[in-house]
Amino acid sequence: MKSKSLNYFMLLMMLVVFIVAVYAYVNLPADGRYPVHWNIKGVPDRYGSRTEVVIIGPIIAAGIYVLARVLPKIDPKKLNYAKFSGEYNLLMGIIMLVLSAVYIIAVLAALGVKVKVELWIPGIIGVLFIIIGNYLGRVKQNWFMGIKTPWTLSNEKVWYKTHRFSARIFVLLGVFMIIEAFTGFVMNQAILVTLILGAALLPIAYSYIIYRQIEKEGK
Repeated sequence: MKSKSLNYFMLLMMLVVFIVAVYAYVNLPADGRYPVHWNIKGVPDRYGSRTEVVIIGPIIAAGIYVLARVLPKIDPKKLNYAKFSGEYNLLMGIIMLVLSAVYIIAVLAALGVKVKVELWIPGIIGVLFIIIGNYLGRVKQNWFMGIKTPWTLSNEKVWYKTHRFSARIFVLLGVFMIIEAFTGFVMNQAILVTLILGAALLPIAYSYIIYRQIEKEGK
């Protein structure tokens, strides 16, 4: 995806989110309490005001848009962005799309529409992980996107190996999330969170191990 195409796409998504927000504001009673978070079984476990339901989407959409435009300009390694601009633009666009979809699902639930939150949200996030995994290995050294540890940022070889390894982890995690969405085989939320955190920590540990191996080879 080209930078200009990303800009148009993100502006379009922001417009959709703002339209949904306005619709929600007009149609939701001001004194109501609405679901804003759900447990693993899709049961609401936290409620918020109309204001919270309405503003969270536009704030997130606007924030992602600003970050997508600003990060490549302020990154100390900004020259590297030219080497993976297509991947950067695609991933930022997908992140915007996924978070916008999650917001729309939350608004529909607040409006009383019967939405299978336990199916849609984990499923959408699973697809996001798979897409990220497919492109993560092409991301070059930078300070804002990817697996940023002291070891990946100090050695390009460690960065490359860590991201190739992490790409597989992300794809597997995405497949797991999709299977979980359709089957609900993980019934304990603590177990699910532990598995996700474990998958997130593996690349950090791997980057350290690879760094030490390369360091020993250098000696």
